Amino acid sequence: MRKIAVLFLVAALLLVSGCTPAVETAAPGEQPTEVATEPVVQARPIIAVCLPALDNPLMLGFQDAFTNAFGAEYDVQIASADGNPNTQATQVENFTAMQVEFMFIMPVESTSLVPKLIAAREAGISILVAGTDPGTPEAYTGAMMMNQYLAGMYEAYMAKQWVDATYPDSPDASIETLVLESTVNTDAAARSAGLKMLFEPYLKNVNGEYVDEAGNVVGEAGRIANPAYSSKVIMVQAVEAQMFQSGQTAVQNALVTNPDIKLVLAYAGDGAMGASQALIDEFNRGAGISVINDLNEVAVFGVGMIGPEGQAVLDSGTNMTVFRGTIRFGGDLVGRTIEWAGKMLNGEVPGIIYDPLDIVTVIDGKLMAQPIDDTLVFVIPTAQPAEVLLGPPPGP
Repeated sequence: MRKIAVLFLVAALLLVSGCTPAVETAAPGEQPTEVATEPVVQARPIIAVCLPALDNPLMLGFQDAFTNAFGAEYDVQIASADGNPNTQATQVENFTAMQVEFMFIMPVESTSLVPKLIAAREAGISILVAGTDPGTPEAYTGAMMMNQYLAGMYEAYMAKQWVDATYPDSPDASIETLVLESTVNTDAAARSAGLKMLFEPYLKNVNGEYVDEAGNVVGEAGRIANPAYSSKVIMVQAVEAQMFQSGQTAVQNALVTNPDIKLVLAYAGDGAMGASQALIDEFNRGAGISVINDLNEVAVFGVGMIGPEGQAVLDSGTNMTVFRGTIRFGGDLVGRTIEWAGKMLNGEVPGIIYDPLDIVTVIDGKLMAQPIDDTLVFVIPTAQPAEVLLGPPPGP
């Protein structure tokens, strides 16, 4: 009986452990028999993709591109914060605890996220941030961003060119201009400061200091002319407005007190589309009622081309809109992101990666993009424009 009890105990232990012995005990003089075992499945390393939302073509483009590029080798996990910075902070914490190999993140709001990003880096995770500068190199391995100040200033330069072409004989301070700005964070304030360089006779940096052509801070004696300045414009209002509805409402309200507004500089492409719609609606009120007699005499400019902005600018060629131009940043933003992600997975530490900028306008009925030199100081673009063929995001 004791021998039988021992045999039952051994069998029970084998069942509980879930393991099978590698060999069976052989009788004396016989070779042991190998027993098949379950193969051990190694978990794939994880790539975490933290997006602010999944509600526009660009975000969906990121989701598909990461999955298609790395899904065979990595476990690609997509997280949407649905516009909530607290949700995104929790997602970063969770991915850090999972010890993911690589994290790509477009912050909903970067300032509050910085401590989470620093903790992730301290845990050995390679981090690529897109769209903003977190403010400290401890929070990222690579950071893709545009120069916000220059983006705004190149918008001002587009507006200057339009004013010179449309109102060549207008006196100084005669073209009433509305600025739709944003000061919600440092990046927004920098771009808005760039917009206002349309009204500044001398070249300045983002801090409002006079600079020379190399970007060196100078005194009044060393200041130089600002190529984006137009003496013909005058800023009648500056209003906080970023999105379509706020841009539309801001223009509607501004026309009540300043019915002669001819030019609108918008912080963002979406707000520019709202501003354009407000001007179109005003014109459609009809002759004798509308304060706009000719759509060719009004214009809106913006920054950004991640959705319908490209088509809206193209439609301005036939006055279906008056959104005359935008600054496109990143070029093939999704493609460049995947390229840098691949480099970082191979150990590269890029630091700051500035996005290229393009001036996008309509030339001879075609949507054209003029590349801007990769520089930290404003320079007049000299590259030849190339046609932009609109298509699925991120576009050509």
